Amino acid sequence: MSLAHFNSSVLAEMLVMFFQTFGVGCLFLHRLTSDRSSWHALGRTGVIVAVFGLGIAGAMCGRQDSEFALFAGGTMTALLIGMTMGSSNTDAVDAIHHFGEAEAA
Repeated sequence: MSLAHFNSSVLAEMLVMFFQTFGVGCLFLHRLTSDRSSWHALGRTGVIVAVFGLGIAGAMCGRQDSEFALFAGGTMTALLIGMTMGSSNTDAVDAIHHFGEAEAA
């Protein structure tokens, strides 16, 4: 008789929880460090890995009719919003030439 019973739905749910905490931690690391820091790039890479991991783990949960697929989708949405919103450090560049401007000689 086996002492351990392997349940694949529990594994998929644990993966969802792991990628949720990993993704939120990496999002904090990305947003709270300087742009020139190596931790900034590591946090961005971690968020991308977490979003892909949540997609795969959520699909595994969806195949087993687990409601953790909804949690995975909600966390993916929150991570993507957290990565795209906020102030940007890049300067706006006006690449359109206006006809009324005088050209410099």
